[in-house]
Amino acid sequence: MFLNWEGKPKIKNSKQFSDKSMKNYLDVYANDNKLNLLIKSNNNIAASSIINSNAIKKIDANGGVKLIYIDPPYFTEKDQIMKGNKKIAYQDVFGHSIEEYMNQIYIHIKLLYEILHQSGSIYVHVDYRTSSYIKIILDEIFGKKNLKGYIIWNINNGAKSKNYWSNQHNDILVYSKSENFIFNSDSKLLKTEFSKSSLKTHFRKKDSNGRAYRERIINSKKYKYFADEGKLVGSVWNDIKSMEANSPLMKEYTEYPTQKPLSLLSRIISASTIEGDIVLDSYCGSGTTLKAAEELKRNWIGIDQTDESIKIIKKRLKKNNFYSI
Repeated sequence: MFLNWEGKPKIKNSKQFSDKSMKNYLDVYANDNKLNLLIKSNNNIAASSIINSNAIKKIDANGGVKLIYIDPPYFTEKDQIMKGNKKIAYQDVFGHSIEEYMNQIYIHIKLLYEILHQSGSIYVHVDYRTSSYIKIILDEIFGKKNLKGYIIWNINNGAKSKNYWSNQHNDILVYSKSENFIFNSDSKLLKTEFSKSSLKTHFRKKDSNGRAYRERIINSKKYKYFADEGKLVGSVWNDIKSMEANSPLMKEYTEYPTQKPLSLLSRIISASTIEGDIVLDSYCGSGTTLKAAEELKRNWIGIDQTDESIKIIKKRLKKNNFYSI
């Protein structure tokens, strides 16, 4: 399925956006292992420059980019303001044209497809304004059969209204590049607690250590499932809170207006990578993806074009010895 709109770009190849030297339009910072890159640039120029420079050779030599997470602007048609200093974090205007917005997203996802490893996955974080458009773009570029998840993240802090249905969730669209993709279903970060009613009904037995469990027979084999191990989360995520006021998560708050919690990115990274893999976020904003990747012993590449973002990220990742390359 293809979505057409007025002015849809025809992309001959990624070189039309690149800066081969990675110097003229990019500020690139590395840390001591030189795999972690923080790039200050327009994200299309940065992505194309990665593809068409020696950077991609080094990335591929270290296993390639196994996960891309992006949280692009939502076409709110307004500037997003930092909470403290009131500076503009980023502009979400795009000439007030949905077509112009889609042009930017379409080009960028095309470039990200080239960067992503054959066994990699992409998570695209959107909301109600653009999710339907972006899904069809992803179907075109990655193939509809490679849709691996349509996650509903219940943020539960949308404005209440008596005149219309208030929006209280975000969508996270998950696509793989092939059928050979990583999904770590045994990761603890993919588990959520059983409900009280389920514990009472199903977990009636206890082992010698007092751990509640249930038994199930699958293919004539008996399996034990322990209550304290939790259950694999489904496509509706109710157990991760957003960065709303007075939340315990506010201790990690950077005043960036659209910051996502570490627990959200930690779950995504744990699901689709293993230690040592490379994670890329090309709208890295407050740096949550990079912070989560580092805590989980993954390598990372972050791209953002604003001074505010680069300053916040360097502060959050202050143990890194950043230097220009």
